[in-house]
Amino acid sequence: MCKETTYLRNPDVALREEDESGSLLFNPDTGEVLVINDTARFIWDLCAEGVTLNDIINEFGKNYDDLPENLTEDVDSYLVIMTKGGFIGSK
Repeated sequence: MCKETTYLRNPDVALREEDESGSLLFNPDTGEVLVINDTARFIWDLCAEGVTLNDIINEFGKNYDDLPENLTEDVDSYLVIMTKGGFIGSK
């Protein structure tokens, strides 16, 4: 995806916190449920106000140490999954 694309949460998607191991996202438009871990939850939370891939990578750098070399590719792949599932939108 383009680094200038802005990602924003689908306001219809519901978040349910399960336990320390993860949360659930429910998209009522599709009936799809997605189990997310803490890393995915971090991305989900950032998408509340609309962010770019670069914004997300910068926030990871501010909040975490020892980031993997392939972080950008991993986040980009996850954004594709979230967008295709209708959990977030892009513009």
